[in-house]
Amino acid sequence: KDIDWPAPVTTASRSFEASIPSGQRFHHLVHQDALGLDVSDSVAESDDARLQQWWRNYRLHPPNIPEGQTFSEIEVSVPLVDYRLVAKFDRLISAQDGRIVIVDWKTGNRRPDQNELRTSWQTVVYRYVAVEGGGRLTEGDPIAPEHVSLVYWHAAYPALLQPIGYSQAEHDEVRRRLESIVAEIAALETAADFAKTDDWGLCRGCEFRSYCGRGRVAGGEWEVREDRLELEVVPEAEY
Repeated sequence: KDIDWPAPVTTASRSFEASIPSGQRFHHLVHQDALGLDVSDSVAESDDARLQQWWRNYRLHPPNIPEGQTFSEIEVSVPLVDYRLVAKFDRLISAQDGRIVIVDWKTGNRRPDQNELRTSWQTVVYRYVAVEGGGRLTEGDPIAPEHVSLVYWHAAYPALLQPIGYSQAEHDEVRRRLESIVAEIAALETAADFAKTDDWGLCRGCEFRSYCGRGRVAGGEWEVREDRLELEVVPEAEY
C-alpha cells in the first residue's frame, strides 16, 4: 500500500515553509538583542521583507515588560510525579519588584486569539514551571503564582495580545491536571491503548495522518509553530 508521507500540513505549503526560517531568524535576532549585540546591520542586509517588518514592529511596539534580571532562551525543569517537566522559555524576567514575567515570541501567519492562547497547553505549563522552578533564578526565593504573568508578543500583531496572569487556585488546579494526565499516559502500555482522536479536524495539521488512514489532503491555513511547543516530560531517571 502506498502511503503519502510526510503528508503536507497545509495547502499553503510554500508560505508555510517560508515562514519557518523567518520565525527562527526573528527568534535568533531577539536573543542576540537581549545579549546586547547590535543586529541592525543583519536586519538591514536581509532580503526577507517579512523579517524586516517584524523587526520594525519589535522596535516600535515592544512588549511592555519590567526591568530586571533577564534570562533569554533558558530551559527550566521541575519534578512531576516520577518524571520531570521541561519548558524552554524565549525570555524570562525576574523583575526588581518580585514579579516573574515570561515572554514568548510568536511569528505565525494566523491572527492570534487571546482566549485560545489563555487555555493552551503552553500557557498552562509555562506558568506552572515558572512557579515551581523559577526560584533557582531568584536566589532561592519562592515565587507566588500571583506574581507570574505570561506575555505573548506576535510580530505581525504587536499590540493585539494582553498579558495573562496567574493565581494560587489556578496553580493548584494545574498541578492536579498535570499529575492526572501523566498518570493516565504512564498507564498506557501497548499501541492498542493509544486510541485515535474522534475529532478528525485535529488531524488536518499532522503530517503523520496518512499512517492512521486520516486522509492525504492537506488542511487549509495552518499556524507555524516556530516555538515547537518547547515542553516535554522525561522520566526522572533519564534526566
